[in-house]
Amino acid sequence: MLSDPSRSRAVLIGTHTYTELADLPGVANNIGRLRELCCDPAVWGLADERCTVLRQASREAILKAVEDATAGAADTVVVYYAGHGLVDPHSGELHLALPWSHSGPSYTALRYEELRSVLLHPSGGRPTARRKVVILDCCWSGLALDGLMRGPDVAPAVAVEGACVLTATAATRQALAPPGETYTAFTGELIRLVEDGVPGRSDLLSMSALFEELTAALTAKSRPLPQQSTRQTAGEICLFRNRAAVTAARRPGQDAPPRVPARAAAGGTTPPGGRVAAPARVRRPAACGPESGGPQLVPVALTETLTVRLGRYPVTHAQFGAFLRDPENARWLPAAARAAGTDVDDNYLEGWSGPECPAGREDHPVVAVSFPAARAYLAWAGRRTGVALRLPTAAEWELAARAGRTGEWWREDIAAGRVNFRGSHAVLAAVGEFPPNPYNIGDLLGNVWDICVDDTGSPVLCGGAYDTPAARLREQLSPRSLVECRGNVGFRCAGDM
Repeated sequence: MLSDPSRSRAVLIGTHTYTELADLPGVANNIGRLRELCCDPAVWGLADERCTVLRQASREAILKAVEDATAGAADTVVVYYAGHGLVDPHSGELHLALPWSHSGPSYTALRYEELRSVLLHPSGGRPTARRKVVILDCCWSGLALDGLMRGPDVAPAVAVEGACVLTATAATRQALAPPGETYTAFTGELIRLVEDGVPGRSDLLSMSALFEELTAALTAKSRPLPQQSTRQTAGEICLFRNRAAVTAARRPGQDAPPRVPARAAAGGTTPPGGRVAAPARVRRPAACGPESGGPQLVPVALTETLTVRLGRYPVTHAQFGAFLRDPENARWLPAAARAAGTDVDDNYLEGWSGPECPAGREDHPVVAVSFPAARAYLAWAGRRTGVALRLPTAAEWELAARAGRTGEWWREDIAAGRVNFRGSHAVLAAVGEFPPNPYNIGDLLGNVWDICVDDTGSPVLCGGAYDTPAARLREQLSPRSLVECRGNVGFRCAGDM
């Protein structure tokens, strides 16, 4: 649903001229046009008094306006900032520059942490808005998501619970204000998407949809890529109507045209028209039980001479449950396997009741399985599908994850919102919740570690999980033992062509 404009508030903050830093004339244009769009009934429809604009404001004025807005919004509060971003040289914290800020001393700017604090806890015990959207168009703004410049093992202390935080750049990148352009690079694309709408999308543009479209547009222009962090269901917050929606013109029951994942072609080519299509956010069916034939396999040409089949997603709870319900696999039921103690440890399938997985987890990757348990499932599923299934090799996993790309390809996946890691969703997610990579394979990075095998046939864990810091996603780990079962480790199928 569209955030109710009669119960929502927005605070648009822009600092475009400075005494000590370079001026940013596009920022003033950002603020003016965003206000017009927020108040346009055809787009959102905020009343004038519910959209506060702050230009060249002081720290105190910004914090008071944000606090009043979040306390006065029963539905959604939106906070937008554009200007210079500064990094404290000692703590690595993000600061939002004020008109008189210096590039060195952080005390001349506004700590993002202070803004976060008033969003979460308005003074005087006043309520806080149920849903929050924070949009930061400044250098180093990705620090608001995961604090990468403070070390990879630090939990995201600056995330806003219950909110969508959308930033113009990663933690290590500068934002762009291209000379001669009306708006800054990031906000200019945001304004274009809201003004023109997005063909093929639904009537409302969610924050997740906007992020996907922004990523595609900025990728096509070789500009810094945005970042997004969502808490709970904040990615589905809808602030704007889609002016290009064609839903009303479709016949009842007619599906929307299929969307093409960004850079889906093996060579990373751009579709006709010069615009890279956004990665689709597609939720797979909950299960592949006995009637469905097992996991979905994707032929992947890893090299000119090597093509293998890989699971599009990790094996799910529901798929593993079908394996457990087959009487021939009774020895792999949780109680029986734990009691035997030969192939699993005491953490095996924690939370399961016999062959039944925890409620609501049917379409989530199965976790807390051992190397022998994974191989037993693959042998069983292979017999049912007529395909000899096995675990991927670490080399196959690497080639599939790289998807024909060179350089720091994993940063592209993070920037495109394809990765569930400590700096994004940070809890186990259903398969298909995050867009697939350019080879159309999901969750290779993040969500759960994949059990693979090395050159000797021994297990090795690849790809990181929902609780893995960004800097460690590309590590390979060895299980403590063959029977180890961990709550962030799953597996996917592989097979030869």
